Amino acid sequence: MLIASAIQIPIQFWAASLSDKLGRKGIFIVGAILSGAWGFVLFPLLGTKDFLWITVAITGGLAGMALQYGPQAAFFSELFSTHVRYSGASLGYQIGAILGGALAPLIATMLWETYGIEYVGYYIALAAALTVFAVLALSETKGTDMNALHPSQK
Repeated sequence: MLIASAIQIPIQFWAASLSDKLGRKGIFIVGAILSGAWGFVLFPLLGTKDFLWITVAITGGLAGMALQYGPQAAFFSELFSTHVRYSGASLGYQIGAILGGALAPLIATMLWETYGIEYVGYYIALAAALTVFAVLALSETKGTDMNALHPSQK
């Protein structure tokens, strides 16, 4: 985890910087696709019980997450006008963290015990696909005027 996290940090900074140049949505979507595909690679690599392959497995997963976390703060805050920016971004993030963060391990455990570990990969892929569709439904926020006032504030 320590090695994977040390690799994740520069990827996250790189993804944030790249999203400033190319846009938030594209980088976020690449991260989601990588995360979804990695769910099928992750468990076989963990199953090797080999230090190197376990490190590769965790690093790949965190790399996909870093590509999403890098642009996430700017992307979320730019989705909302200054009138509701902090509340809107925070509420969306917290609800997502509760639903995704709290339920995901329970669902993954149930799938693993009931159907087998490969179904956890399907679950990860489904979550990633939902992420891609959700991001595609949003507007690109790169270049948003962060000082723009909501019409009710003028």
